[in-house]
Amino acid sequence: MPASTYAANAILNHFLRGVAAVAPARLYVSLHTADPGNNGVSEVATAAWPAYTRLDAALGGAVATGFTAAAGKACTNAKELLYPPHNGVAPITITHFAIWTDPLAGEMVFQGTLTAPKTLNPTDECIIHANDLDIVVD
Repeated sequence: MPASTYAANAILNHFLRGVAAVAPARLYVSLHTADPGNNGVSEVATAAWPAYTRLDAALGGAVATGFTAAAGKACTNAKELLYPPHNGVAPITITHFAIWTDPLAGEMVFQGTLTAPKTLNPTDECIIHANDLDIVVD
């Protein structure tokens, strides 16, 4: 899973320059209809899915409870994430996800590809089960 430019710079500055990285107060998971790249593009649009919002990975708990402890250069989401039902008028195909520092804007930290694209028809719910998002640093 590629780290964003923001995350890569924070890691490099932390380890190579001794600049402490600031831990985000919360982390949010977004859904994307194409590769978000380093800038977080292609996030689901509220015009297509009015109820869509990024979800707090820790579901209101301490930020550390949103993901498992890192081991072997990897961790996973620790909570089940239930997005609101798709209330748009046309199907949406989700192909990627990203992790952000803010529910609306902020910095994208990591992004990844779903194992298989998921098409959501109107009224469908999107559930990301605990341990389904693999975050790996190469």
